[in-house]
Amino acid sequence: MPAGREREYVSLNCSWMMPEKPAGSENAAKPAGRLTRPYRIMWCDDSGGGAGGHQPPIAPEELLQISFSGLEGTPVDAYVATIGPCAGYTLSYPTRVKGMEFIVDRLEAGAVIGGGDQWRLAQNLRHLWAEGHEPFALQLVRARQLGMDYWLQLRMNDWHHVDAEGQVYRLIGSAFYEENPQFLIGMDGTRGWPEALRRSMAWFQDFAHAPVRALRLDAALEACERYDVDGFEYDFMRCPGYFKYGQEQANAPLMTQLLRDTRAGLDRIGAERHKTLGLSVRVPNTIDGAVRLGLDVPAWVAEGLIDIVVPSTFFAADTDEDAGEWVELARDTPVRINPAIEEGYRAGYTRGYPGVPYFQLNTPVMLPLSRPMLNAIAARHWRQGAHGLYVFNWGGTAGTYNHDHRPALADLGDARHLEFKDKRYVAMRRSESFPNCLPVDRVLPAALDAGPVEVEIDVVDDVQAHVNRLAQIRLLVLFRELTPADAVTVRLNGAVLRCDNPLRSGDPAPTTAACWQMYDLRDHLPRAGKNAISIQLDATDANFRRQVPLELSDLELVIDYGKPDGD
Repeated sequence: MPAGREREYVSLNCSWMMPEKPAGSENAAKPAGRLTRPYRIMWCDDSGGGAGGHQPPIAPEELLQISFSGLEGTPVDAYVATIGPCAGYTLSYPTRVKGMEFIVDRLEAGAVIGGGDQWRLAQNLRHLWAEGHEPFALQLVRARQLGMDYWLQLRMNDWHHVDAEGQVYRLIGSAFYEENPQFLIGMDGTRGWPEALRRSMAWFQDFAHAPVRALRLDAALEACERYDVDGFEYDFMRCPGYFKYGQEQANAPLMTQLLRDTRAGLDRIGAERHKTLGLSVRVPNTIDGAVRLGLDVPAWVAEGLIDIVVPSTFFAADTDEDAGEWVELARDTPVRINPAIEEGYRAGYTRGYPGVPYFQLNTPVMLPLSRPMLNAIAARHWRQGAHGLYVFNWGGTAGTYNHDHRPALADLGDARHLEFKDKRYVAMRRSESFPNCLPVDRVLPAALDAGPVEVEIDVVDDVQAHVNRLAQIRLLVLFRELTPADAVTVRLNGAVLRCDNPLRSGDPAPTTAACWQMYDLRDHLPRAGKNAISIQLDATDANFRRQVPLELSDLELVIDYGKPDGD
């Protein structure tokens, strides 16, 4: 790295590159606030500017291609980049913040690397800096050229840098973490949570300690001083856990003060640049979940501390979520609600994998959201009054799922584009992921035994008014251990549905215990809004069922439109 370069600070003013805003881009329904425009879609890039998924060295042009490929001409109005990879203890640029570390410095100092992804990320950053290129400065300029605002983001807590014994085993750790075990929540501090959550949260830092909060505050303000950003985001969902069990409410004022201090710092920086800086928070997808974490978001809204709320889950989409309560919270305030859409969802089935035996594909699994599923989630958010959307980690979807979500962006940013696009509404499955802040009370999976299982699906489409546009509309129900001896009644809003593919004697049995049953809904169309689905086992082989229960695993409602819309 060139002499003097390792601690050089820059502030880039690229406001001259921002194109004029289109007429009508302001959201007239919201009072004026700090933000100069609403964001139809916010794109989250969690790579830390290092392109860890690409072999080093990369050139500046390659970094920008990786970062912005497929985004030009889409409704993405804001690009949100993490200031460091993953855990939030290391940064992608030289820093003066005590306790923070430049990840390249850690690499050169001989810190444990932990894997090829960590090595590639640090090597790419080292090469770019050595050649005189700052990744975030490059991204900022390109974002402005494309008409996007540029934000930076900090992940607030994590454990991906430590092993099961709490030892740092990846480059994204830090001396601040290693040298201050007294700042951990610890196993005793997690007593009361399920064991799986305890094993993660024990290695989170406890925000009851002032130095823990100060590290995050100082890192956020340094980032905004260094780069001419439009705003900063605290990502409280990576990862959700900030206080010892039972101490969340008592410590909530500490988090509110952190937000006040951040707001004051952003206002100071903005005043020096004759502009305003936004503050966004990515939080659990329910108000109750946020409050249970010790995040008093209602107070933050009431005090005018924040500008955007991003209700979110943890990696798996909540296909039942309702952003309406957040919209109501922000009513008559300038605060905007941009619900997050994740990469994937939890399914009780796999789509197979060529060459891999079925018995090695254990469910439930994470699968990428299909385009009709993305359409359904986005349409529901728009109908519930969301002011925009936020897509989380979609830049990594190709590497994780071998799937690219970017082609869906063109439609997601406008409810009108989605009206006659194919939809797939998925009933949410039960999950124990972070029960400290995310809903866990779900119907599915459920045993069919004594009485009916009731599932509700909220449909945006008014198919009853547009039946002539339909190519097909079906209800798909996944059973486990279904047999021809089972008489199952499925009702939609009280109407009995006829199964199109009932099991018959002599038919080949499924290789696995899973069996999809399909129900054409043209004669019993769902309504726009809440739809009640009832499934009941009326008759069966009693001896078999005493040993092997019949399980209702998954439920999906599929709406396919004819051309020229659809897709």
